[in-house]
Amino acid sequence: MKKLFPYAIILTFLISFVFVDTAFAKAESTSVIQSVVKDTAVYVEPSVESTEIGKVAKGSYVTATPVSKEWTLIKVQQLEGYVETAALVSITSEKYLVTQKGGTTLFTYPSPSAQKAGLLNENSIIFVYGSAPEGWSFVQYGHQTGYVATNSLKKPVATKKRVNATNGAVLRLTASPSGEVLGTIANKTVVQQYTTLVGWAYVEAGEQKGYVKASELENIQIPGNKVYNKGVPVAKGEKKRVALTFDDGPDAKVTPQILATLKKYDAKATFFMVGQNASKNSAIVKKVYEAGYEIGNHTWNHSKLTTLSTANVKQEVDRTSNAIYAAIGQYPTVFRPPYGATNDKVRSVITTPSILWSIDTLDWKHHNADKILTYVKASVKDGSIILMHDIHQTTANGLENVILYLQKQGYEFVTVSEILQ
Repeated sequence: MKKLFPYAIILTFLISFVFVDTAFAKAESTSVIQSVVKDTAVYVEPSVESTEIGKVAKGSYVTATPVSKEWTLIKVQQLEGYVETAALVSITSEKYLVTQKGGTTLFTYPSPSAQKAGLLNENSIIFVYGSAPEGWSFVQYGHQTGYVATNSLKKPVATKKRVNATNGAVLRLTASPSGEVLGTIANKTVVQQYTTLVGWAYVEAGEQKGYVKASELENIQIPGNKVYNKGVPVAKGEKKRVALTFDDGPDAKVTPQILATLKKYDAKATFFMVGQNASKNSAIVKKVYEAGYEIGNHTWNHSKLTTLSTANVKQEVDRTSNAIYAAIGQYPTVFRPPYGATNDKVRSVITTPSILWSIDTLDWKHHNADKILTYVKASVKDGSIILMHDIHQTTANGLENVILYLQKQGYEFVTVSEILQ
């Protein structure tokens, strides 16, 4: 028995070694993007005694899969092999939105003359791992990696949504029904939506990140039918907020101009739509929704509701809600009474919050682009709800200066539902 004891120790050691090595392989087998910290050789096998098949330069980005503590399998363009793990360093990424109209080209190297690796669609969410000289960024979309022009990207703005799918929303790596399935986000889960792209939405919920069908998300509605004319101030030290709101559209000419300006500055907004305009401009309603803006009900033909019967008030509201639903498959989450005219009779019909305003820019009265900013400057503060109209060309002309001023003053643009929370 004593003779067997040393062999038992040796056997135990070997089993432990195999177990630890296997555990390491399982824990470290996921591919990640890493940066090369020094010029290093690439080998055909994880050994300096094997054949050297190339080199990677300091500052390069590689797709890395650790195979042991000492060696890592890398892929970079056409080169695949093993490098010493000490030559690599882990890096973090940041989300960015592709804003280049028509998309942006992905190149194998940071040069417009390099080989093209693909096209990243406009409104795609990509991950930036680092930069290269002359205005290039190294990015990842799905399993694709490469370089894009940095000026084709912008930081995205998140909007809270809720999963509305009985069996949950299937989460995919890319915006495609054939995209790799990453899991399922449970029904009623609150998510952060960063973009929409051809019927898909990029969302995050804790550690779950990827694309789901946009139709499986719904706006988060403030409960009750209270009347609000300002938002909730933020806590001390947090960024001030304002809500830009636009009434009476959508207009075939003016609304698209306003959408373009909002997109340029990553500014959120809420559109209170007149039903008859929403009905005849359903494609624009869809654009507003797919761009991530909030949509509210502003009655069918802009009637002063306090002068109508309860039945007629209900008809004005319901007809508009149905027109919006027909365009986007979602009902409006907020309501604004024309002229701000409301009373107990009107509120008895309304099931969503009634939103008035704290700043009337009087754009409907003066039709002067410069005066819009004058009214904003005079009264804006944290929690302000700003009233404008997306049916006047002068409003479209003056919006950019309003946004630039508010940004300079340190304001964040949020939707009406967000500013009430």
